[in-house]
Amino acid sequence: MAMIVDEKKLHDIMERPEPVPDSETLSRAGKVFFVGGNLPVYETLETMFESYCLESTDLFHLSFGARDDFSRGEEMARQIKKNFNVRLMGRVPYVPPASFIERAYAAGVDMLDIAVAAPAPTGARPGNQQDLRESLVVSVQLFPRWSAAFTLEAGAEPPAVLAREIDLLLEAGVVPLVTLSPRVSSRQAEEIASVFAHLASGWERHRAAVKPFLPLISLTTPLVAAENAGRLRNFIDRIRDRQLLAASGLRRHLRVVPAEDSLDSAGL
Repeated sequence: MAMIVDEKKLHDIMERPEPVPDSETLSRAGKVFFVGGNLPVYETLETMFESYCLESTDLFHLSFGARDDFSRGEEMARQIKKNFNVRLMGRVPYVPPASFIERAYAAGVDMLDIAVAAPAPTGARPGNQQDLRESLVVSVQLFPRWSAAFTLEAGAEPPAVLAREIDLLLEAGVVPLVTLSPRVSSRQAEEIASVFAHLASGWERHRAAVKPFLPLISLTTPLVAAENAGRLRNFIDRIRDRQLLAASGLRRHLRVVPAEDSLDSAGL
């Protein structure tokens, strides 16, 4: 899907950025439900169910807490997938080890976003990025194609550096997502627009399947569809999206259940 930068939307987002989701809050914006992984599970599910019945939801966005709280977010993910037929995106604010990535996938996370406050693994800057590279490789191998993501911040570094990181992530099969840095100023509007334009062209050039991320993209970025798809195309896309979601669930079931059965048979 071709996307372009909406200048008005860019200025609106720069003036009133969407709050960064965290592990302790529950909110919804548009068709996205932002769920904190550290919230009490059953009380949160009850609140979500009431809202879910009143308004359609295209994406559940789950924010995992600190490393020591990972199991709480894992249980939240498991209960969301058990009770709602909707795509679930997980956000981890640190570099997760392979075991955490595997557990998130098994719990029902459909797309995993590593949103760590660190540079992408370009190798262009100092610092050991080996753990991050390994986490991204594991995510790409385990999750369906174009379901592993990494979040970059526009305004935190020069546009040329961000553009290079976007390209390297795409080459690795990772979906680059871009949010605005808290330090961004209105004077950087032209630079920010260039970053998002490069992001959109990169998605299109690599044929990255970003449609599952669109509910979030529409909220947090100035990108809009280059042309209206029309009601028929939207209907067909929605049917296909449901088919892909069902296929993803079946794939997870076939990969996860045999491993659980083998552990049960071993008495573990």
